[in-house]
Amino acid sequence: MEPRLRATTDGDFEAIHAIEQKAFPNPWPMEAFTDFLFPWAWTLLLDDEVKGYIFYHGVEDEMVIINFAIDPTCQGKGWGEFLLKNSMQLLQDGGVNRFFLDVRASNFKARSLYEKYGFIAVGTRKNYYSQPEEDAIVMGKIIQ
Repeated sequence: MEPRLRATTDGDFEAIHAIEQKAFPNPWPMEAFTDFLFPWAWTLLLDDEVKGYIFYHGVEDEMVIINFAIDPTCQGKGWGEFLLKNSMQLLQDGGVNRFFLDVRASNFKARSLYEKYGFIAVGTRKNYYSQPEEDAIVMGKIIQ
């Protein structure tokens, strides 16, 4: 399978929502994808099928990863790394040098991925997540 990264389009939202439903215990509703503009959003395609996505929100040189998932059937194969690394590089090429995100305290797999790419824990949001209730670890990366 040859991975391809492209800007997310309206036509991706149904597949993205299906991945969201499988990947998270408390998934975003479809309207969260269709009702908002995500100018910094990329979709991972494998054999022209949507298998992952990453959405950023930001101002000037700072971006926050607000949603990021790989289809559970494709996890553990490096596709999350591909999506994170390449989307961050596109943003860095555009002048972004600070990245932040929230991650469930118990999501050691995701935390390990972020740490691999230079993110460090910078804070905690108590009881940030629901279903189940859990703290969020705030992670950040600053590029000098």
